[in-house]
Amino acid sequence: MWQNIIVGVIVMVAAVSLVWRYLPARWRLKAGQLHPSLAPKDGGGCGGCSACGGDSCAPDRRQP
Repeated sequence: MWQNIIVGVIVMVAAVSLVWRYLPARWRLKAGQLHPSLAPKDGGGCGGCSACGGDSCAPDRRQP
């Protein structure tokens, strides 16, 4: 019985995490206004993946 409860809790946490990740940014920002711990960690944009190799996603700042 306890195994079913623990598995149910884990599945619920995973479902909430998945839904939170794909919520529109506007909704996440509103939730952050209600409670600071719900605010998104980054301001959006680039910064979550390693595909760009660091600063290569930043705007091009070459000297003319």
